[in-house]
Amino acid sequence: MRRATPADAVPWPLLFDADGPRPEVEKYLLRGEQWLAEQAGEVVGQMVLMATRVDTWEIMNIAVAEAHKGQGIGTAMLKKAKALARQRGAHRLEVGTGNSSLRELAFYQRFGFRIVGVDVDYFVRRWGKATKQNGIPLRDLVRMEMVL
Repeated sequence: MRRATPADAVPWPLLFDADGPRPEVEKYLLRGEQWLAEQAGEVVGQMVLMATRVDTWEIMNIAVAEAHKGQGIGTAMLKKAKALARQRGAHRLEVGTGNSSLRELAFYQRFGFRIVGVDVDYFVRRWGKATKQNGIPLRDLVRMEMVL
């Protein structure tokens, strides 16, 4: 895993797998740090980290290519995020995901994140409508954190 450089192509499909719309992603991509997970020279995962408060870092975006899920790449990225946040003096690491993102909710909790709040109708406000994921309306942002 390595920090992305200006010479790297932006892995838009991975970024959009975890978030959207593009103007929102571009905002935090400019302010945050992007990290790339590679196998055989191919980007198979990415995450964007950003300091959101003096003692808090947030995982703004994290995604693994579908063909590479279940291989420990996501867990390695979370470990990297935790280590980086600690190195920078953070006391909390945060992440947010959709109420209907069942796989992600389980993944983060297995890693030690705890649900600390729900931003009701976050995605409806952001996109102007509720979409469906796993047969469930995607409406709310579930906020999670880990105390470091």
